[in-house]
Amino acid sequence: MTPKWFSHQSWGSTVTFQISSHWANSEFLGFSLCVVIAFCPVSHSLHVKCTYHFRHKQGDSHDDLYCYLYYWNVQNLFDSARIFVGFDPCLVAKKNYMFREYSEVSVEFQLEDFNGNLLPLNLCQVFECGVRLLDAKDKDEICRSALTMADYTSCPLDRDELEARFQAKRAWLQA
Repeated sequence: MTPKWFSHQSWGSTVTFQISSHWANSEFLGFSLCVVIAFCPVSHSLHVKCTYHFRHKQGDSHDDLYCYLYYWNVQNLFDSARIFVGFDPCLVAKKNYMFREYSEVSVEFQLEDFNGNLLPLNLCQVFECGVRLLDAKDKDEICRSALTMADYTSCPLDRDELEARFQAKRAWLQA
């Protein structure tokens, strides 16, 4: 489900990966984000909140950041699974030197209403997610992939098809 272009992928709502000490340099463009979500019908405005949890080698974390990947309003009701793709320039990390000190980041994807309330799991489920750090050397690849990524921005998927793909991918990874 998650396009292969996303170098860090995980089942569920959180993806965790190691980052080099040079990641937040002048070449850093931001994070490309992807999440696959299954919905029951909803009738209020929602958005996908992406929270970054940064950790030092010692394991502590003090600087969480967040962005919103996608939102929709009452007119857009879903009763299916969808894949959402977006970009976060993460300007705070580019400007603040202390972000270069981190060695790991976890990105958590959650659904919220516009009042900041998390949606209960019986209304939605995050199946998988992906992240890719982008830097200046990725510009050509970003342009090439932009044509295919446009198809993923908010692509509906049948719930049975999603479950079949999920099980097939899990079986392949466990083999």
